Amino acid sequence: MDWLFLALMAALVVAGVIIRRKVRNPEDPFGRWFQSRVQPRLPGLLTGFFLATFLVWAAVYVTASEEDRGNLTQAFKGWFKSVGEGEDKESPK
Repeated sequence: MDWLFLALMAALVVAGVIIRRKVRNPEDPFGRWFQSRVQPRLPGLLTGFFLATFLVWAAVYVTASEEDRGNLTQAFKGWFKSVGEGEDKESPK
């Protein structure tokens, strides 16, 4: 794997832990702001996010041609096959 990708994932995990601690701390200004402003609206925001995601995917599906609708499975199979072949070439035997 690429070291840059691993470093980015590790940084995202650390940032997530730090933000979570700040949000859950009522003594922290960010935590007070989150609990007073965002937390009451969170159920509606999550519902809106999932609804918007569904509508985008529905629009992509409806506007795609018949050939392209069934093409996604083949694209994923081809991608997984190429990734698997790439691992075989990189590993020493």
